[in-house]
Amino acid sequence: MLHASAAPDDEAARLALIQGYQDPLTVEALRSLPVAVGWRCLDVGAGAGSIARWLAAEVGSTGSVLATDLDVSALQTGPNLTVRRHDVRTDPLPPAEFDLVHTRLVLQHLPDRAEVLDRLVTSVRPNGHIVLGDIDFTVVRPAEPDPAFDKVHTAFDAAVRDAGWQPDLGARLLAMVDAAGLADARATCHQHVQHGGEAAPTILAMTYQRLRPRLLAFGAAEADVDHVLTRLADPAFRLHGPALWTVTARRS
Repeated sequence: MLHASAAPDDEAARLALIQGYQDPLTVEALRSLPVAVGWRCLDVGAGAGSIARWLAAEVGSTGSVLATDLDVSALQTGPNLTVRRHDVRTDPLPPAEFDLVHTRLVLQHLPDRAEVLDRLVTSVRPNGHIVLGDIDFTVVRPAEPDPAFDKVHTAFDAAVRDAGWQPDLGARLLAMVDAAGLADARATCHQHVQHGGEAAPTILAMTYQRLRPRLLAFGAAEADVDHVLTRLADPAFRLHGPALWTVTARRS
């Protein structure tokens, strides 16, 4: 397991950036189903709860949303929104309970991701839906050649793989969904080119900073990490950001 530390304020800022950057893509996928009044929904790894709150508004008073995470300190309950601390790797889920199961930026971090996906699938009722969101970090690069950036990102890739992450999982989600026996699988992929200081470069900088000891352990130089962090905050710098994948599928 990869351990990274962050001050509470930094983590709250990181979650807010991720929500602002990725929520529109997630909501677009959810609307394509579409989510209906009365649905029972599960949001795994709910983070700060933006998608759980969106789902709660969509399903209405006759529906329900269960938002789970290992750290639920940023989550708030509502009339039809329940919050529960839950480890999707080990804690039980009710079988065939939910019309929709959603998870984003969770499976990438779990070495046993295929088994976890199978557990999520069993919690979906027949003809219910599952929506998965994850990232492909392997396509990240600066718009102009930067050897220091390449070295730091190579160290990042090695560090997270060593810890059991799958940094290109976004691009593998469709294959995982097929292997899980789901039907009607559809995928969208978005990649943005952004200037330093915008969402994708800032999130990446925060990720590098949180994992800095691991980057150094896997061959990155202090000076190169400092250089990259400076570039990621520079409006003159352009970054080809990670590819954001969202897959929807149905349990037959």
